[in-house]
Amino acid sequence: MAKLSVAVVPFGARSDDPRAGAWGRQLARRLVDRFADHPSVDLKPVFLVAMPDAAADAGYLVFGSTPDPALAAQYGASLGTTHALVGVLSVSDRERRLEVTLVDVAAQRGTATLDYAIPDGGLGGAEPRLVSWLAEALAVDAPAGPPLPNERAFSAVLEGMDEEVNATLLAASDARGATEARLRATARYLAAIRADPAASAAEERLLVLAAESLERGDEATFVEPLEALTDVAPRSWRGHYRLGELRRLSGDPSGAVVALEHADALHPLRDADSIRLAELYVDAGAEASARSRLRRIKPESVEYAHAQDVLGVLAAQAGGLDEARAAFERAAGAGTRDGAVIARLAQVLVVQGELAQGIERYREALLLGAPSEARLGLARALVAAADHDAAVTELDALLRIEQAGENAAHARRLRLGVRRRDLEERLERAGNAAVTGPDDALAGAHDELERIIEAEPTLWEAHFALGLIARRRGDAGSAERAFRRVLELWPEQPDALHELGVALLMAERTGDALPMLDAAARLRPRDAAYLADAGFAQLRAGNLHAARERLVLANEIDADDPITQAYLQELARVEQVAGRTN
Repeated sequence: MAKLSVAVVPFGARSDDPRAGAWGRQLARRLVDRFADHPSVDLKPVFLVAMPDAAADAGYLVFGSTPDPALAAQYGASLGTTHALVGVLSVSDRERRLEVTLVDVAAQRGTATLDYAIPDGGLGGAEPRLVSWLAEALAVDAPAGPPLPNERAFSAVLEGMDEEVNATLLAASDARGATEARLRATARYLAAIRADPAASAAEERLLVLAAESLERGDEATFVEPLEALTDVAPRSWRGHYRLGELRRLSGDPSGAVVALEHADALHPLRDADSIRLAELYVDAGAEASARSRLRRIKPESVEYAHAQDVLGVLAAQAGGLDEARAAFERAAGAGTRDGAVIARLAQVLVVQGELAQGIERYREALLLGAPSEARLGLARALVAAADHDAAVTELDALLRIEQAGENAAHARRLRLGVRRRDLEERLERAGNAAVTGPDDALAGAHDELERIIEAEPTLWEAHFALGLIARRRGDAGSAERAFRRVLELWPEQPDALHELGVALLMAERTGDALPMLDAAARLRPRDAAYLADAGFAQLRAGNLHAARERLVLANEIDADDPITQAYLQELARVEQVAGRTN
């Protein structure tokens, strides 16, 4: 016997209550969901989209209909189904009633009807009644379903689902409208959970929306709703877990740690998530907790090599080279052939003076697809072994692949030291003069740097030193050009970003300086001077809250810095004036 199939037309509504349309449409949708994966019958949704007659009539798209049996049969035929289902939800002060008809597509007539009077507080009961009636009409087993929440929660779930449909329909043409619809859906799901913390459907939909935010890049929007979810439903391990992910991506490692630890207490994290949690502990400055997490991952785990690799990195950063070497060797021997791990092992070997073994490991790492840092490390090891020709060969190979960035910058400087030691020494002397030399030495340093650039035009250090000389002379335009050239050679070079921001401030271009100084401070978060200058730029722009945030942090790092103190005093004066003005 052929499998039965039903085209489900979103139920229409008759009511003065604007919520009734959402209830009817989403009852039909939930019916489709309840019969998903049923072995004997297949329910297919019919989408009927209608625009409001005037923009003022409604702020969202609506869909729903109650066609007669002939038209319903046409809908079913278009989907190739044996049956169609239509219905209407009537809501008034006197009663609420759900009337549904099952239509035989071939005969174009109704074969079964449901006329269900919904009792007070019993809207949620309409769904299981509808499910059991349809199963009986089709002579199939009724699918089981989860317990339904109370009416306040259930109606809010239906309304949230309807707003999600609005968001989907608006996504292509009205991004702002789609965002607002998602926020309304979020609010309704939270209302459902507050009305009944056991409203699993509301929690599920809220978590789906939060997960989808990762694809849209607006994950910060869902941090507060998930905080509300976990407050109301503290046993929701998935709520804590997703909150941890969103906080992590929103730049709140400490908050992410708290949420993920809550999730782990309710439902043990996977090993991959434990490693992510350990990395968050590192970001939050809690290396001991990170190590404790990583050591729980056993050798039989597929994440064991990754855990040992992170342990090795932590040990190396703390100066424990023997511990780092042992961890990297365990990672390399755990069955995975990760070139990056082997390159880190090679680096430790070189630092420990085992050049031959380190070089061999570097070559192995490159064969396994290690990143370009490994080739740079190999070149440094070859220089240390006095094999200069081989080192230059590796550096040239790196520079054929990468022309800009940190690795390319270091490769050029290393190659200069191997090929032109005399030029490197001249660069060092001119650079020192640019930074700390007396004013009467700047002209000579400038000319020397110009000659060096003529010989080696892609040395970022030479352009940077020229920028420093121009800034010391008060030539903001020349300083800007020099620092921008540095950023062409090494994008996001923190010192160049900072100095460019200072040069732009000199030129009274505060708006252009702000992103440069903020970027430099992000790249050097423990540098009080960088944070202070970023705060001063915000002060110059009139952003007093942002200025205080940066200057207070700079002061926490270095309370004795006189420049930070001067900026704080100026901020206090401006705040006082602003307060009097207000």
